[in-house]
Amino acid sequence: MPSLPAGHSWSLELRRNSYAFLLGFMATSFQILILREFEASLFANELVYGLVLAFWLLGSSLGSWLIKKNISVRFSPESLYYPVLGLAVILLVWLRFFRLLSGYLPAEAAGFWPVLLISFLISIFLSFPLGALFVCNVHWLNGQLLTVYQLESLGSAAGGLAVYLFLIPYFSNWQAATIVIILIAVTIAALSSSRKARVAALPVLLLACLLWFFDFPSQKLAWQPFELVASKDSIYSRLQVIKSQEQFSFYTNNLLAFNYPDPQLAEESVCFSLLQRPEAKSILLLGGGLNGSLELLLTYPESRIDYVELDPEIIKLTRRYLPEASAILDHSRVTTRIEDGRRFIGQTNRRYELIISNLPEPSSAQINRFYTVEFFAVIKERLVSDGVFSFVVPSSENYISDEQASLLATFYYSLKSVFSRVTVIPGDNNIFLASEGPVEDSDRTLSERWHQAGLNTTFFRPEFLPGRLSPAKKQYLMDRIEKVKQPRLNHDSHPISYFFSALLWSKQFKGPELKVLSQLLKVKRFWLFDFPLLLVLLIMVISSLRKKDRLVQYLLPLWLMGFTTMVTEIGLILAFQSKLGFIYGKISLLFTMFMFGLYSGSKLAQKFAARGSLKLLAVIQAGFVLLLAASQLAKSSEIEAVYYLLLLTMGVLGGAIFSVGNTLLLNWQTSYGLGYALDLFGSFLGALLASSVFIPLLGLDLLFLLLILLNSFGLLYLLVKDLA
Repeated sequence: MPSLPAGHSWSLELRRNSYAFLLGFMATSFQILILREFEASLFANELVYGLVLAFWLLGSSLGSWLIKKNISVRFSPESLYYPVLGLAVILLVWLRFFRLLSGYLPAEAAGFWPVLLISFLISIFLSFPLGALFVCNVHWLNGQLLTVYQLESLGSAAGGLAVYLFLIPYFSNWQAATIVIILIAVTIAALSSSRKARVAALPVLLLACLLWFFDFPSQKLAWQPFELVASKDSIYSRLQVIKSQEQFSFYTNNLLAFNYPDPQLAEESVCFSLLQRPEAKSILLLGGGLNGSLELLLTYPESRIDYVELDPEIIKLTRRYLPEASAILDHSRVTTRIEDGRRFIGQTNRRYELIISNLPEPSSAQINRFYTVEFFAVIKERLVSDGVFSFVVPSSENYISDEQASLLATFYYSLKSVFSRVTVIPGDNNIFLASEGPVEDSDRTLSERWHQAGLNTTFFRPEFLPGRLSPAKKQYLMDRIEKVKQPRLNHDSHPISYFFSALLWSKQFKGPELKVLSQLLKVKRFWLFDFPLLLVLLIMVISSLRKKDRLVQYLLPLWLMGFTTMVTEIGLILAFQSKLGFIYGKISLLFTMFMFGLYSGSKLAQKFAARGSLKLLAVIQAGFVLLLAASQLAKSSEIEAVYYLLLLTMGVLGGAIFSVGNTLLLNWQTSYGLGYALDLFGSFLGALLASSVFIPLLGLDLLFLLLILLNSFGLLYLLVKDLA
């Protein structure tokens, strides 16, 4: 490292250690903000999340592996940190205007290959130098690899906590990035005694300020030719309001949430349900009430409605831009509850005659929770004996593709596993009706009830019902559903429906991604479960037979640890989300517990690492096997503290293996970045495969069993190598 000026030893030590801490803070902050910008700017399902996270880890892995020692010798910390901060600004701007530059209209779904390309380029461009900076910090600290790892882990925990608790709730994505960049740039300038280095911070600070001031103007430009009148980044999503003549359109993460007025959608989502039980007095509406649905429900003079909306910001925007329409929220017969819908249903003791879900289709794991067998079972418990549950999903009235039929079949048979009567209304929007009592889809009966109720609707009218509910259309719809071979049920632990949604998304572009996803759906369990086990076992057997192959015996546990911790973290977060619901408010704490565990495990193991052996690695590996077995049993728990404890312990074991494994590796070969790169490469594979392939196609039960067996093989391998 370029020589630091003389001074107090504690001051010098603080400077040397601060850069590694700042690296962790910067890397985690940027990762969170880049992911949020992807989600807000592009159609981001679990497949896209997995790609962005995987490419990020791949870039960090390559950066730590390929960096040359002379880089850290030739350059000072500020000369390497400042360009990374400036690069973050450029990439955030590029991501926001990617849709416009690629010729896509606002809110138009981007194709898989453009999304793949932008995911790869942005993630690699930013994460590669961050991975390289890890190794630079090791050289600057004279080879103290474990110290750098511990400081980076602490910085990551602090960064995640700061972004989620202090930035995301109060600032937009670009504003949060501005604060992070200014904080890091000012800190680095303060750490440097060089006036030149302090002056070099000014361009970075200027770029960051431009990011702040051009936040909303850049969004208005990106939405051309439409008129963007408001934008708000909430903790859940980016909310944007578009005005077109007398209509307002509300978007969440670039997807249409609702139009106002939108009488057609409001009428069909409410009337088919309400006419099943015209006398209903207690009604629960989950989301989507601000498009006119609440007004329609209140036309029944005796109805009382509990309306559940997740995001308070959408209520605030509606009150601001639709004051007359939002006045319905203050009606004496409407009780508005701002919380997660599934959590509300799980905790309330009320029973309803009618429950209407107006939520979007399950294109992500977050929304998928409202379309599972377990959710339907809770809904049934909250209905009176003959109560009715309904939801709407986009479809096609005259032609249903195989992919659409598979998704509809998943909904239908998941409902049938809980309710004795399930009916699907055909149309461009399919309406699912489920009950233990009678469910009516006769146009004559519904017309009679419409007249009796005295409704005055525009699009839901008796003269339109015979065409909508013709026997031919109903028969065609049911034929397509019933002809699906081996339909799959949608479970909390096996969320297949968001994979089908990704399949439908890919079908729009008719590219190779459709074939890839279709083939994945047909893959037998052998290739997803048995083959990875056999492959890893084969590598271990070959390595065991080569007695002098020390490099593999040190690197394999690091790779396995990276893969295991990433997949387990994703699996436990999904389980937490399914059981407890409020993942957005708690994910920072979950992440912080894991990162603090990495720090603690590395710190504890550092005492033994110098005299470490394969036997010590085997003991830690045995801890992984036991923890995974405990996670398999505990992932259905509804006790919040269980998930924090599991992730903390996972972090402790991961940090311990990193410390011991890298110490053994460095005794054999001086390569500061190799072990870190293998750890990140394992995490890369875990991120790539977990949310997009393993979880929807294998399910959490088989996935945790796979991890238990892989780590058991790893334990056996270490014991055999130790005996040899």
